[in-house]
Amino acid sequence: MLGYRIFVISVMAIFGGGIGARLITAWEHLPYYSNQAGAPLSYLISHSGKSIIGGILGGYIAIVLSKRALGYTQSTGDCYAAAIPLALVIGRVGCLLSELPLGTPTSLPWGVSVPESAAQQFAYCPGCQGKMHPSMVYEIIFHLCAFLLILRYRRLIPVRGDALKLYLLIAAVFRFLVEFVRANPEQVGGLSGPQLVLIPLTGLLMYHFVRQWRRGSYRMPPAPAATMAMPREVEAR
Repeated sequence: MLGYRIFVISVMAIFGGGIGARLITAWEHLPYYSNQAGAPLSYLISHSGKSIIGGILGGYIAIVLSKRALGYTQSTGDCYAAAIPLALVIGRVGCLLSELPLGTPTSLPWGVSVPESAAQQFAYCPGCQGKMHPSMVYEIIFHLCAFLLILRYRRLIPVRGDALKLYLLIAAVFRFLVEFVRANPEQVGGLSGPQLVLIPLTGLLMYHFVRQWRRGSYRMPPAPAATMAMPREVEAR
């Protein structure tokens, strides 16, 4: 039976994810926030952007802090390992149906075009005059596959909690690559804002697995020595 602490931790994960999703995009729109200096914090939060990466990061930090505050030492990551990709599949379906641009221009046969009337509803829609990469579809396929693989194989990972971290590492690399066809504005060195955030996060996850490997956390213990039974004729002698 789950105690009250895991309930509190889950609530804090939702709260932290909501805050992180809103705040992590603030640095990309500093002129907007500087013009709203006198606005209350509630207005700034409700009118800011929403980032999946920020939501996952904020939820993770909230879980770590709440676990330490409550003295909860058990790993809870694998409890969320399947829920996150499933939620992302649902979220990306909504993005596909309501957001433009879908991606950068492409001549590939699966490129998607939209009516001019739909493109006019968005102030920024590069590539909407032709076919675009369906970047949301790429992410839907990836996270759906991740969801099914986690359900099937997560028990094969020997260290509790590393199923979530492994998913986050692979998802971070995938998202970094997809950003090249997402049509997000470039920030520094030809990289978008999400890519700049993903670089240190991916480095931290890789460091975790390297450290686990060096500690021998994934090394299987040696099999116990087999004891051969004595034949009955020998025992009789």
